[in-house]
Amino acid sequence: MNDIARSLGVSKKTLYVHIQNKHDLVLKMMKRHILQDQMMCLSIQKESNNALEELLKVSLYVQAQVKDINPSLLFDLQKYHRPVWEMLDAFHRKDIALMVEDNLRRGVLEGLYRKDLHVDLISRLYVGLMPIVSDVELFPSNKFPTHILHKEFVKYHICGIVSEKGRLLLSPLLDSLDPGGEIH
Repeated sequence: MNDIARSLGVSKKTLYVHIQNKHDLVLKMMKRHILQDQMMCLSIQKESNNALEELLKVSLYVQAQVKDINPSLLFDLQKYHRPVWEMLDAFHRKDIALMVEDNLRRGVLEGLYRKDLHVDLISRLYVGLMPIVSDVELFPSNKFPTHILHKEFVKYHICGIVSEKGRLLLSPLLDSLDPGGEIH
């Protein structure tokens, strides 16, 4: 808390007017992060011309976010800030699952995703696999950098859900999964 107060240029006493303790700070930061993610995903959803473009834009956003996450952060949240971890986990299991489900339904309606897609099951698989992809023992970052791992996970997902019509759009769009890439 001393370091935070110093970097903000305020006294520790002033900091404690707004933040009760370290746990409160972590909780407020996570709430802010979740809100930011929700707003960004909704914005992408509205701006996208189709479900495939939406999925790729959201994936680019997530890829940029996970690239700079230290795996020990997730471990620390689980071990030392369990209620905050549970809030993040609930966000993934509920909100992200609904976003994925909405995207899958949109893609099926647009003919870009397979008509026989089991939307509820696929959305749960997608969300359920996310913690596995974050497992540093299974996927050590020195062998599988986080952004590369995420990119391959998204490719794996997309290739399993697209229809023939979606495949025609897919090839040039997949190249845009590199950070900083634009989808036109």
